[in-house]
Amino acid sequence: MLSSIGSQTSQLKPPPGMIVAGPVDVAGRGDGQALAYGGLPPRAFQRVRDYILAHLEEEITNRDLAEFAGLSAFHFARVFKQSAGVSPHQFVLERRVERVKRLLAETDLPIAQIAVAAGFADQSHCARRFRELVGITPTRFRWLSR
Repeated sequence: MLSSIGSQTSQLKPPPGMIVAGPVDVAGRGDGQALAYGGLPPRAFQRVRDYILAHLEEEITNRDLAEFAGLSAFHFARVFKQSAGVSPHQFVLERRVERVKRLLAETDLPIAQIAVAAGFADQSHCARRFRELVGITPTRFRWLSR
């Protein structure tokens, strides 16, 4: 009996108008899919994501992103989290750490230069956030990626 219920639920489709989004499709995090009601329209989310990636080395505030999207800062933070699964600040941090990882693996630049190029205030801030998200220090990551 339970197996027939399980097979029926796996064939369910979301109702019309529901946006099916997840970190794989939207944020590129690879965590799987989730059903999301509301959130930013996909095109608006893509524009905000492209803006973040293009301006990663600059200071990016929630207020800047909200103005870019044409929403209030509070409303933007709420709908962005519905779309991406993480807050705008966390999304920016994750993108910065991804850039640091790429630069560590592909270049021989000093970590202090990489930190600034990725938008971190300094090497210490970069190393702290890198360790929080990746689990190892940037130096260790560079050593392991060679």
